[in-house]
Amino acid sequence: MPITLSSRFVRRTALAGAAATLSIALAACGANFNAQTAKPYQAAEGTNADSGSIKVRNMLVLATADGKGELHSAIVNDGSTDDTLVKIEQAPPGTQDGQAGGDQPGQVTFSEFAPIDLKAGTSTLLPPAAGPETASATPTETPTETPTETPSADPTATPTETPSGDSSKGITVTGGKPGQMINVVITFGEAGPITTYIPVLTDDHYSPTPQPAE
Repeated sequence: MPITLSSRFVRRTALAGAAATLSIALAACGANFNAQTAKPYQAAEGTNADSGSIKVRNMLVLATADGKGELHSAIVNDGSTDDTLVKIEQAPPGTQDGQAGGDQPGQVTFSEFAPIDLKAGTSTLLPPAAGPETASATPTETPTETPTETPSADPTATPTETPSGDSSKGITVTGGKPGQMINVVITFGEAGPITTYIPVLTDDHYSPTPQPAE
């Protein structure tokens, strides 16, 4: 006896088949290496770059229209050994790092600084967040006895040089103007150097370095 299918059943079967075909096609597109979700995305406005266990995060310059600014960044040491940030300077002309450079400035100078400690397992902010003043810098107790010995005149008794690793001051940048990209070389004590472009934004732009509440 022949089986007769209703028109409603035929329509449902056709729609189910079309939906299955569309799902397979979309899955194939998503698996393609050119899919949007497979492309790297950097949410931060600054530059991210790695050298082994040293990770530079959101590095940028905030500057005025006349090219006077300050470097902002966070540097993370994910390793088990300490390192130091030794120098940041403009890369020599013709240095390539594979990134689009945009509007390139002329001569850019970074202020010199003592090597900044990058302790293992910590993050170092540039510039450092300003903290409360140290109250112990000024003695509060009045001496009860008069010293009988004359202080030594040896000049080595009081150090006058800035200790290594002191990052109490920010790194100033001269020559980079908002809208430009600076090709820089970041040098470390142990990790290999990083060559990358960092953007210059206006000085009233949001700073990636958190500051304490006033």
